[in-house]
Amino acid sequence: MKKRRMAIFFAALFTILLMAAADAKSASAESAWNKGKEEVQTDGAFTYYIYPSQNEEEAWLYRIAIEEGQKGASLSIPETILGKKVTRLGCPDRGSGEYSEAYTTLFGTYAEPWHDWDGAGLKTAVSNLKSIRIPDTVEVIDQAAFCGLNSVTAITLPKKVKRIERYTFYGCDKLKTIVLPEQLESFQNSSLWGCASLKNIRLSPNNKIFRVKKNCLIQKQNKALVFAAATGKKFAIPNGIKMIEPYAFGSTKPKTIHIPSSVSQIKGEAFHMRPSKENVYIRNITISKHNSVFARDGQCIYKKSDKSLAVAIPNKKGELRISERVEKLTPDISLVNCDTTETRLKKVVYPSRLKRVKASGLSVINARSVYFTGSNPPKMVKAKSVEGGALPSYCHVYVPQAYKDSYKVWYKKYGYYSSLDGWHTYHP
Repeated sequence: MKKRRMAIFFAALFTILLMAAADAKSASAESAWNKGKEEVQTDGAFTYYIYPSQNEEEAWLYRIAIEEGQKGASLSIPETILGKKVTRLGCPDRGSGEYSEAYTTLFGTYAEPWHDWDGAGLKTAVSNLKSIRIPDTVEVIDQAAFCGLNSVTAITLPKKVKRIERYTFYGCDKLKTIVLPEQLESFQNSSLWGCASLKNIRLSPNNKIFRVKKNCLIQKQNKALVFAAATGKKFAIPNGIKMIEPYAFGSTKPKTIHIPSSVSQIKGEAFHMRPSKENVYIRNITISKHNSVFARDGQCIYKKSDKSLAVAIPNKKGELRISERVEKLTPDISLVNCDTTETRLKKVVYPSRLKRVKASGLSVINARSVYFTGSNPPKMVKAKSVEGGALPSYCHVYVPQAYKDSYKVWYKKYGYYSSLDGWHTYHP
C-alpha cells in the first residue's frame, strides 16, 4: 500500500512538473517578442504590421491591411519584413481561450465561431482575396488567423508549422484544397469548420503523427478519424479507422455516412458540426453488419456491450423513438438530421428497458414532448454534478398512468418539477 501511495505521489509530481515546464516554455516563447514596438511596411495594396523579436532577427506579422477597392487580389506574404524573417502569423490581441467570445483574424476582422459568425459578411477587401502564399519561413500560425476568407480556394501551409490551432480557416467556404505541413504534430479540427467546399486534404507520407486516406485526416497511433473532408451524397468512413473524434464531420454535407466494421469507439458529438450544434445535412448513418462493437436498431446506433446510445437519428418530423435495445444513456451522444439550437425536437420516446442514465444523458436530447415508457424510472448516476437539473425541462412530460407516483418522486429529486410545461399520464 505504501509503495502504491509513493507511486501515485511521484506520478502526480511528474505531471505537475510537466505542466510547469509547458507553461514556462509558453511564457518564454511570448517574451521572445517585443510587443511594445510596432513596425510597419507597405508593399502595393498590402500594409504589414509586425512585432520584432527581442534579437531583431524575426518578425511576428500580426496584421495585414488591404487597400480598399482591390478585386481578385492575390497575396504573397513576404519572407522578410524590414529585414526581419517572418516566422509567426496571427493577431494576439483578442481571443485566446477555447471558449472565447470573439477572435481577431490576421486581417483585423472579428470572428465569433460560437455564434456562427466568421467575419466574411463584412464584405471588406479581405473577402476579395483569391489566393494566399505563405512563406516557408513561417513556423507558427495563431488561432483564427485566416478565418472567413470566403474567396480563397487553395492553401499550402509551410513545412515547419507544427500546430494547426482553433478556427484557423473557419468559414473559408470556398476552400477546396489544403496542403498540411510536413512536420504537423497537433491539429484542431475546428480549424476547418465551415469549409463546406473542402474536398482535398494533402499531407506528406513522411509525417510521423498523421496520415490522409480518402481525404480523411487520421492519427496514426490510435487510428482516430480527426477530420473528414466528406463529399458526395454518400460517404464511407475508410476501413481501418478505430475511433471517431468529436466534430470530425464539422464541414460535412453528404446525406449518408457509413461506419465500417473497424470502428470501436464513437466519441460524443462525433457527427456534430460544432459543440451543441447538430449536423442538419447528415440525414442517415449506416453501420457495417460486421461491426462487433456497434449495431443499429431503428433510429439508433448503440454499443452492444453495455447497450448505451451512441448515435440518434430523428426523422423528418422531428420525432425520435429510442430503440428498446438501449438500456443506458450518457452525454456522449451524437444527433444528426436536426438542429435543436434553432428548434427542439417535437417528440422523443424513451424505451421501457432504459435502466441507467449518466449525468445529463436525458437532457442532452432537447424535445417539446418527452415520453417515458418504463415501469420504473432509470437509475441516475452523477446527476448532482449537472447544473440546472439532470432531467428534461420546459417541456411536456408523459409517464405511464400506473407509475406516475414513482416518476413524480424521481422528477422532484433530479429535475425542476416547476419548470415543466405540462405533466401528463397515459395508458401504455
